[in-house]
Amino acid sequence: MIASYNVYGTSDWSIKITSLLDPGEWSQYDFETYDEARPSLPWIIAVEDGDTRLDIASTLLEGSTFATLFKGLDDLEGVNFGKGLVVGPGSLIRPTTTIGDFVYIGAGTIIDTDCTIGNNVTIGDNVTITQGSKIEDGAEIKSGSLI
Repeated sequence: MIASYNVYGTSDWSIKITSLLDPGEWSQYDFETYDEARPSLPWIIAVEDGDTRLDIASTLLEGSTFATLFKGLDDLEGVNFGKGLVVGPGSLIRPTTTIGDFVYIGAGTIIDTDCTIGNNVTIGDNVTITQGSKIEDGAEIKSGSLI
């Protein structure tokens, strides 16, 4: 398989992201090797901290294209979302929700209608976010939380 994505990050966190992709579908880079990436491919930033994702996107990868990686249920029909979104398997995001840039949503998470998720947010696995909730920029929501 020919790589379809550049993945920035080589920590344990990047395993969560690359496990969503088929073998050979991605090439992995870090601070020392990112300039060796294929510039025609979109990036996925596989870093846990949302503020660090934003920093990487606005400095090292400035001007790059960022992929949306959606492995959730249903689709993103009716959801307004920014660049660099990663959604883990079995997650459900209901219509009328707005999601900012560089957001990670873990596996099995449910986000109800009319929610607003800020930029650079990290949401763990099996989180439930109830209707109308607002999540601030840079928030980190631990796995299993109910908001």
